[in-house]
Amino acid sequence: MPKKRKKNRKAPHKPAAVRTAPTQYTGPEQADWDDAPEEEFNPLASLKDRFPTPADAVKTVQAGEEVEWIGSVEGAKMRHRVVLTDNGEALVEQAVFLDGALEQMVLCAAHQAGEHGRDELRTGVLAALDVLHAVIRPMTETDVREFQPGYTAAVLESFQEAPEPHGPGTPVFGWRTFHSVGPSTTWDDTIDTATWNSSTVMSGFLGDSDDVPELQPLQLARVLRDHGVPVILCAVCGDPLTDRHPRWNGVWVSPGNDTGPLCEPPVPALQLPDPRLGWLTDAEFGHPHQPAPTTD
Repeated sequence: MPKKRKKNRKAPHKPAAVRTAPTQYTGPEQADWDDAPEEEFNPLASLKDRFPTPADAVKTVQAGEEVEWIGSVEGAKMRHRVVLTDNGEALVEQAVFLDGALEQMVLCAAHQAGEHGRDELRTGVLAALDVLHAVIRPMTETDVREFQPGYTAAVLESFQEAPEPHGPGTPVFGWRTFHSVGPSTTWDDTIDTATWNSSTVMSGFLGDSDDVPELQPLQLARVLRDHGVPVILCAVCGDPLTDRHPRWNGVWVSPGNDTGPLCEPPVPALQLPDPRLGWLTDAEFGHPHQPAPTTD
């Protein structure tokens, strides 16, 4: 098991792992989590290697080629890409996508909503994301101000895109902001630090969301339900559930459980001694998920 990360929760997060497009670039392997990095790694290095400034990248986009970086900084997937508006204005989009429990809840809710309920699902998720952004932004802004007095975080917009080709078929949701591109704009000018750091808050991987009530599973499910998103949680393990997955129709399954349709309660119902020969007992069969009533 890896060692628990030592971190300064309020400092801007250091990059950890990166995937890029269109150029394929991988950052150095992550060192032991308790070891100080030997050198600072810039996750946008692949973009800077190809295009010294965003203005240089704009010329490539105007010629019809896509310029984007997709990666992560110890948290949710993020995207940096150069876009052109209908009137020809050049912008750099900075986007953060769903992660952690929120992504799992939306995925299950999408299956529950079905094709006929997708429009209502999109409207509800976008409205819930607006609420969550209003909660997260002041916190991440305050954190950054400890290092950058006078800093004001960007106000993000919630957005959705068509499902990606190799994803689960659910619309892609997230938050984004746009940065104007001028002759003197640098890549660092296109990074809003609070937006960057919100990716780790949403993932829950580093524990950055532990002090945010709205991001705890029960409260998070309530925020989504308040906007018409059909979230169902397991009464035993708390995982988000659906019984309308095409491969498990009629069976309560969760994307948050490695055993698929099985649930592992905190205290197994069968307390059996280890077998003398072999490894498995009857308790290995697990238990079915049990949907909790949605009374809130």
